[in-house]
Formats: sequence, structure tokens, C-alpha cells
Amino acid sequence: MTAGTTLLAFDFDGTLAPICEDPGQVRLDRGAAALLAETTQVEGVVVAIVSGRDAGDLTHRVNTPGAYIIASHGLEIHAPGGQLVRDAPPLSFAFGAELQREIAASGLRVESKKHAVALHWRGIPYEAIEPVADMFRAWAREAQLDLIEGRCVVEARSAGSGKEEALRWLTHATGAARVVYAGDDITDFGPLRFAAERGRALFLASNERVPPPGVTVVGSFRELFRLIREEVMI
Repeated sequence: MTAGTTLLAFDFDGTLAPICEDPGQVRLDRGAAALLAETTQVEGVVVAIVSGRDAGDLTHRVNTPGAYIIASHGLEIHAPGGQLVRDAPPLSFAFGAELQREIAASGLRVESKKHAVALHWRGIPYEAIEPVADMFRAWAREAQLDLIEGRCVVEARSAGSGKEEALRWLTHATGAARVVYAGDDITDFGPLRFAAERGRALFLASNERVPPPGVTVVGSFRELFRLIREEVMI
């Protein structure tokens, strides 16, 4: 890569794809699909998609072979074309009987991933959430797992890495002189701060999160994609 390379990185859920109650129903926005197809063809631009999803799940949903796939909050990274450049052992876990019963009774949803397990509560009455979520957090801490809070989700994952660390690594690996990052959630605050210091940070606003300082706040997918095109001069 040249000294003028721009690293253009996106969060997936809530940034390239609308949030859904069921994570399995999330689909890439059509405008985002067109944007990814365009930006991966721009000379001097390296595109990356950064997510807590497993690599296989994320790759299936974005279908962008020209982009880096940073999955599992950086525990698994694939280069353009699919070459594996970083991986970690799969997470093996077991809930205690009491936690299993409480999750089942509350209606909260468990999502098992390669390197993590997540507890989702979008659409669940508030009073049913916190007692079970707190039990889940206590279980994760006892199991020495990293806790990640998100929009209506808490995730326990294998220790190590993180979105910001992965973005720093990729910036160094590609020799990028400038970093542009787009995100929408707490897990994006680290990479957003990193990008704000080295280029531009774009935060897709919602009523669930207060934006971090130093970012450009946008109100819609259309506005976000327009600003991205201006950044890479498409």
C-alpha cells in the first residue's frame, strides 16, 4: 500500500444494516451494498467491515470479497479474497442451571457464536431484563470472559483484541495514512476515537445512544453513504 492509503472501515449492525429484533433477520441495506461495491474498487482505499458477528455469518451477509472482514470484535480477521490472517480458539461455555432457568423464563434470547455468547432483549419488557442480564454478567466475570455492552445486548467473549485494537492493527498492516470509521454503538466508541484522531469518525445517530465527542453525527443511512462517497471522492 502507498503512503496515501485511506482505510475505510464500517461497523455492520446498525451502520450498514438496519437493526432487527432477531439478529438472524438482519440484511445489508441496498445502498450499503452499492457503496461497498464502489469503494472496494477505488484505488488507494482499503475497505474493512468490523463486527461482533462470526466471520462466516458476516461474510454471508455482506458478500464483499474485496473487503477485510474483522469478525468477533477482532478475534478473527480475513483479508480480501478470504485469506485467514488472524484467529483464536473457539469459546467453550456452559451456563449454570439457575441462569438457564432464568433466561428461559424471561424470554431473553441467547446467541452462541464462535468466540462469544450474547444475551439479547430487544422487544422484552424492561422489568424482565436487568435481573437476568446481571446474572449473565456475573457468570461471564467468573468465567474470565470479556463483557461487551451493546444496543439491547450484552455479550461475553473470549478475552483479547477488540474493535479498536483490530483497527489499529489493520492501519499498521496496510500502511494507511488516513482512517475513516462509521459506527453506531458503544462497541464502536474506541475505533471512532481512533479514527477521529487520524481522519474522520462518523456516528449514525439513534435514540438508544449518545454520540461520543469528536465525531460527525449523521441521521440516516443516506446521509452516511453520501459523506463516505465524499471522503473517498467517488
